[in-house]
Amino acid sequence: MSGRIPSPFSTGFFTAWGMLYRAILIVIVFGFMHFAGWREHTSFITGTISGGYKDILGMAYFIFYAMTVFVAPVLIPAAWVMFIFERWPGESARNS
Repeated sequence: MSGRIPSPFSTGFFTAWGMLYRAILIVIVFGFMHFAGWREHTSFITGTISGGYKDILGMAYFIFYAMTVFVAPVLIPAAWVMFIFERWPGESARNS
């Protein structure tokens, strides 16, 4: 692999760059939702249903919050490990 950074649209799903890009995307989307004020619409968690589209905004906010807390922190170290293993000389490099 060359030393340049690949495009986010050309990386595979289970590649180091792909995992890193997806973690960054999750955090950015959650940040936009948070700054847009979608946190106010999460009242459905306690059983208070406001009705309409606001519950859907609250569900989307909650899903991205959970992904930001549970998924993104796992994807970043996984990408680091994959970066290391991609550059680690394997058995075929030692035998030749």
